[in-house]
Amino acid sequence: MGVKPREVLDHVFRVPSWVIAFCVLSSYVVLGFQALRWHSVMGPLLGLPYLQAYRAQVVGMMFNAILPARGGDLLRVQYLGRRTGKSRATILGTEAVDRWLDWWGWFPVLFVVALTGPVPKWLYEALGLFAFLLGSWATVMIVLSRKGFVPKPGSRFGAAFASFQIGIHAFRSRRMVVLALAIAPLPWLWESVAIRVAAHAFGIELSLGMAFSVLIGFNVAMLVPSPGAVGSVETGGTAALVYFGVDQSAALGFMFVYHFSQLLPGIALGAAILVAEGEKLFGKESAFQSFEEAPVGVTTGALTAPPRRP
Repeated sequence: MGVKPREVLDHVFRVPSWVIAFCVLSSYVVLGFQALRWHSVMGPLLGLPYLQAYRAQVVGMMFNAILPARGGDLLRVQYLGRRTGKSRATILGTEAVDRWLDWWGWFPVLFVVALTGPVPKWLYEALGLFAFLLGSWATVMIVLSRKGFVPKPGSRFGAAFASFQIGIHAFRSRRMVVLALAIAPLPWLWESVAIRVAAHAFGIELSLGMAFSVLIGFNVAMLVPSPGAVGSVETGGTAALVYFGVDQSAALGFMFVYHFSQLLPGIALGAAILVAEGEKLFGKESAFQSFEEAPVGVTTGALTAPPRRP
């Protein structure tokens, strides 16, 4: 690919310390916006505070760096269910809505950046495919959230599905319009600005549209699973930067620094949260408990977190 390892390392070691500090801070801001989006979905249903959603978001991010196929998203449901005693099925339903909003957030940002300057044709093609997927996903959630769609009422699965429906019913609420247009774009818009600022320190000049294209490039590449998206992010981001005429070695050096300054702080904070709370996601009393066991608003002893030590 024309990448020269020595030049890559030279770009990495020459990066100013303020850039790394900025990227680390940016990673926590992105997590904050993501937690705000999820909290806005599940808050009215479960009555959970924002800080609880932020902690669960960080824990999920930490496990996503370890497990394939975004397994951390399921573990953040497990974590939040244990900490709050709320129904895991309902939390999982809000997770499905939140994930839809996450990808939907690309489209308002695309509209904004397209007003500031030209964007590459491949970006429209990539988001066109995701638009089709999101449309299909939305249709499925609307169908599943219908009141009459309850398989085998009274059965164990039926009870769990009824709780799940409570979560995905948020997709049909009027506030979804506000979430989709005002909150969902925030993480992507912020990160596009952060990429533009950080790239400048590497001598890489990007417009807002270019920075957003790089962001979409490495997020699409993350569909190829790898632990912590290591390799996937670097490949997708480097390819997008090279498309804009950036030297391969400088592009790879930038993507390496940007990725790990986002990845490692999240892992560290997630581990710190679990240690500080004395949390065990799976234990003898709580491992793989049924999803319907704790209705919304009800706290059971088996689901609460272990007591804090004095």
